[in-house]
Amino acid sequence: MASKYTCSICLNNFTKPKLLPCSHTFCQQCIDDYIKAHGSFNKFNCPICRQETAVPSGGASQFVNNFYLEDDDDDKQYCTKHKKKEIEVYCRDCRKPCCSVCVMVDHENHTKADLDEVDQEMREIVMKLKTESEKKIKQLQKHSDFLKTKISDTNNSCKTACDQVQKQIDSICEKVKKIGGTIKDDINKIGEDENSKLTNLVEDDDKMTSKMKEWCEYADRILQHRSIITAVDKHGLTDVQTKTDYNISTNLQKPVVRHPCYSMVEVDVDCLKRLLGEVETPTTFTSSFSLNQIVKPGENYYSDAVIIQGLPWCVFVGRGTSTLYIDLRLKKVEDKTNKAVKAIYTVKLLNINDESKSLVKQDTCTRKPGDCTCPGTYIDWDKLQDINNGFIDDDKIFTVQVTVNT
Repeated sequence: MASKYTCSICLNNFTKPKLLPCSHTFCQQCIDDYIKAHGSFNKFNCPICRQETAVPSGGASQFVNNFYLEDDDDDKQYCTKHKKKEIEVYCRDCRKPCCSVCVMVDHENHTKADLDEVDQEMREIVMKLKTESEKKIKQLQKHSDFLKTKISDTNNSCKTACDQVQKQIDSICEKVKKIGGTIKDDINKIGEDENSKLTNLVEDDDKMTSKMKEWCEYADRILQHRSIITAVDKHGLTDVQTKTDYNISTNLQKPVVRHPCYSMVEVDVDCLKRLLGEVETPTTFTSSFSLNQIVKPGENYYSDAVIIQGLPWCVFVGRGTSTLYIDLRLKKVEDKTNKAVKAIYTVKLLNINDESKSLVKQDTCTRKPGDCTCPGTYIDWDKLQDINNGFIDDDKIFTVQVTVNT
């Protein structure tokens, strides 16, 4: 029969002993060969207890070293106090391994136990601690992944919000440019009307000037006659006076001219802020519930209250005959003067395997403290408690994430 210092595969003393999660130990090369021969999909069954074990990414060399066996080249353990004496028993009172000399001198009336018995007990304790640590590591990694998701969500929210701000800025600027263009068109229309009126008056003056020049030339020709009397008599003095006696007073009137101007006004910053809107920061929180607590149909449970804008909100879950109901509730407050509050909310039953498969309810509700719940969502009880669907973890815990914007 192989001893505890002998590998169960090669039946020789351990060489680089590796400890599996099930507490069984094998030579590194032996278990590596065994994995190559019998493993599949990066898993294999322990050669002794058949417990399924995952293969580390680095292969068998990444299993934990069994230092207890590795240091025991001669299958003997020696007393730390009496270097040449082999350890024979374990003192439970002092929690120390003892040689025969130690037993007589220091542990004579103490409770003692067989080394193999204590070895197995300690191995079980260490494996339990290791299992608990691995579970906590898994929980921490899960929480870390959740936080990283939230960081990504926050960054995406910031980018989306900034894009919306820029879109609003562009919209406001476009409308301001359009209004400004209309004002400039009105200014240019006034200028065009005034210029047209003045241009017509200039043309009238030019026509009258042209006529006056003609009569001046006519007068010059009359004056060139030897006898002006004969020339005037020939044409008639009255006709000459008629041609030159034009009233130009109308032409000489100065018109009223409209000069457009634009009065600058101070930009109303508060008005611009209202146009741009305000930054909203919805509150997101999570609440977890255990299926082990929700045993009977008709049972209702509430999460701890989260204060948002001075009001206590919580998650409510209630089990029906074949379903679980999940919703958001505004709890009662002592201050009776609190009026109804409008909330835009999202209730999400998280799917830990694939977030895109989470059950989501989005809505808007107006509630007074203590009023009935906001509209919620249902999930089939059998679907919820089937771990393969991804809504519960190994401890039958499901988590609800809520986002509230009031």
